[in-house]
Amino acid sequence: MATRWVVADLRTGDRLMDIPVVSGTWDDPLNTAESLSATISVRDPQVQKLAPRSATTPAKTILAALDGDTFLAGGPIWARRYDRDKGTVTLGAAGMQSIGDHRLILPVIAQTLGVNQFIIPDPTDTKKTIPNPQLQTAYTGLWLGTILKRVLQQAIAWTGGALPIIFQPDETSTNTDHDRTIEGTEFRKIGDFIRDTTRVIGGPEVNFQGRLRADRKGIEFLFQTGTGAQPLITSTSDVVWNLTAPKSPISNFQVDEDATGLASVAWQVGGRSTDTVLTSRQTDSFLTDAGFPLLESFDSSHTDVSKQATLDGWAAADLQRRPLETWSFDAQMHGKPSIAEYAVGDFHTIRIAKYNRKARIGDPWFPQGGDFRRRLVGRSGTHKGDVVKLQFAPALEEN
Repeated sequence: MATRWVVADLRTGDRLMDIPVVSGTWDDPLNTAESLSATISVRDPQVQKLAPRSATTPAKTILAALDGDTFLAGGPIWARRYDRDKGTVTLGAAGMQSIGDHRLILPVIAQTLGVNQFIIPDPTDTKKTIPNPQLQTAYTGLWLGTILKRVLQQAIAWTGGALPIIFQPDETSTNTDHDRTIEGTEFRKIGDFIRDTTRVIGGPEVNFQGRLRADRKGIEFLFQTGTGAQPLITSTSDVVWNLTAPKSPISNFQVDEDATGLASVAWQVGGRSTDTVLTSRQTDSFLTDAGFPLLESFDSSHTDVSKQATLDGWAAADLQRRPLETWSFDAQMHGKPSIAEYAVGDFHTIRIAKYNRKARIGDPWFPQGGDFRRRLVGRSGTHKGDVVKLQFAPALEEN
C-alpha cells in the first residue's frame, strides 16, 4: 500500500485533500520536528484539478504522509520549487514543532503595546531602565511540560495565531527549579525554549502527534509532553525483532558510533540577563578512571540563564560517558510487526543468536549474542510505502 500524501490549511487543519506524488520521503525523529519532501507533476490532470499552486502555498498549508489512518509525519510547508522543464513541483515541509522557530515568547499585549514602552524607567532608580513587566512571561508551580504548553497557548492567543493544536491537562510541580521567567526584551524563540527545556536533566520529551480529526475532514496535532513521573514519551508496546533468524524481517542492519560528544568536564556560562557572570563546571571521572584522556565541553548558548541551579543542570546534561550509538535497519512496513503497532519512543528488543561460524548463524560483531533492548528514536520511509527504516538508541539502563 503506497503512502498517502495530503495537504491541508495550516491555521485550521481543514480542507484535507489527497495529492498524487511522483516521489516523496518522510522522516520522524524523536523529540525533533519531522521532515518531509514530496514531488508532484503539474502535468498530471488529477494534480491540476487541485489548483496545486494555491493548495500548497508555503507557510500557509500542511503536507502530511499517512499509511492508511496511521499518521507518519506532517507539518507546515516551508519550501517549494517549480521545475518547468520537468513539469514538477517539490514541496519541503517540517513537523508542527517547526512553527516554534517562527514565533516568539511574548504576551498578547506585545502585539499592540508601543515599542517605546518595551523598556521603562526603573521605579527604584530613575537613572536606570528595566524591561517592562507587562511583557514578562513567568510561570511558577508548574511542571516543565505544562510550561511549554502555556507558552504555546499564549502564542496561539495572538490575532492570527490560531493553529490546530490540542493540549494535555495541566500538571503542577513543587520543584522551584522548574519555574521559568522570560523577559519580553529577550525576544526568545519558542522553538529554542522547547529544545532547551527538553535537554535539561529530567526534562520532558515533546511530540506534536498528528492525527486525522474525528470528522476525517482535517488534521489536528496533539501536543504531547512527558510527565514529571515519566518524562519519556513511550507506550507499553513490546516489539521483538529477530536479526539472525532464518527469513528475518530485518535487512540492512548497521551500527554507528560517535564519540565526539564525550566529556568528563562540562562548562557553561550565563547571567547576561541580570548583568552578572555565572559559570558552571560539572565533572565526572567515569571516563578518566577507565583510561580515557580528559575531554571537556563548553557551551555559551545559555547566557540568559540567571539561576545557578539551572546552569548547573545544563552543564551536568553535557557530561557524556559513552559514544552515541545508533542501530538501524530496514523492515517491511506492513510485515509483522507493522508500522501501526509501534511509534517513535517505544522500546524494542533486538534478538541476536550466539555466533557460530561453522553453522553460519549469529553475528561476528556480537559473538555472544543475546537480547538487546533498544529505544526507537527515528523512523523514515518513502512514497512507495513498502519499507520503513528504523533507528534505535540504547535503552536508558544501558547508557
